[in-house]
Amino acid sequence: MLRSMSGHQFENRFGALALLLLGTVAAGAGCGQESGYLQNPFDPAAGTATLVTSPGQLDASVPHLKLTMVDVGQGDGFVLELPSGVVVAVDGGPDRTGSYSDFIAGLPRVDYVILSHPHSDHYTGLPNAIARLPDDCTARVFDPGYDRPDIGGYQYYKNAAGCRYRPTGKGMSLSLDPMVATTVVGAADAPYPTTDGWGINNTSLITHVRYGSFSIVLSGDAQTDAEQRVYADHMILRANVMKIGHHGSCNATGTTFLKSIAPDVALISAADNNDFGHPHCQTLAKLKAQGSAWYRTDTNGLVTVESDGQRFAVTTSKGKASDPTCPRPCGWPSDF
Repeated sequence: MLRSMSGHQFENRFGALALLLLGTVAAGAGCGQESGYLQNPFDPAAGTATLVTSPGQLDASVPHLKLTMVDVGQGDGFVLELPSGVVVAVDGGPDRTGSYSDFIAGLPRVDYVILSHPHSDHYTGLPNAIARLPDDCTARVFDPGYDRPDIGGYQYYKNAAGCRYRPTGKGMSLSLDPMVATTVVGAADAPYPTTDGWGINNTSLITHVRYGSFSIVLSGDAQTDAEQRVYADHMILRANVMKIGHHGSCNATGTTFLKSIAPDVALISAADNNDFGHPHCQTLAKLKAQGSAWYRTDTNGLVTVESDGQRFAVTTSKGKASDPTCPRPCGWPSDF
């Protein structure tokens, strides 16, 4: 389920990397699904899917990929439903009960869990997802591998994962679905530059998910330090949808990083009237300048993105796209 790639293979975007990824697909393909949509995630076609106004405009004759951003308050809680039927919980919000737990309980299955980084507003609800996993020792629970033995809640999550836990690093491909390329393009197994909250944020997994010409970047709470490392590694990936780092804080989503991804749609997970002023006004201004529409849990509630591999649509439980209201600017914007 976990494969590692060397740095020179990443730099050779259209050669050896493509062969490695296609080999991964071949190794996992025997589930009766068509694998024609899966291509090299670094191919220029990535992120060129067309945005349509409703899921009814998607091709019903092919399986769909669905990403749901659950309104978990001040935290992150996502669910990926892949074309083969595989379900992946990505972060679990700040609570063990509530909206994320309810959403997980309503799913027919959960196959994998990904934790972007070990902060409580991301890992606390994940044991509910882990409880739904198959009872085996297959690698099913992934995070950057930065251990926090002093944090009881994180240890509870790891204990729940048991032998299914695997640390995941930059350059690894996760074989979750034979039709989907899932590549970790950024991660750090030690805080940068210190063990404070910012340092731990910058251990976040930055993950690229591709189905046909549709693609997503999920970035946890990665801030500009982590974004700069990805950029320096030539790992910038065009994507249709970008999960904005650190709840829309101005210390993430650097201008250069945003332009390199150029998302059609940005997703922001933040609580209404939160204490941090998320999303900050600078971040919304960058998205507007980029020409990206944005959806946020504080104004849009539950947000779902669905794709047939060539087109994609966004639906919400309330509100309209690109609500311009922002609680406040912040004092340390990054122009990276």
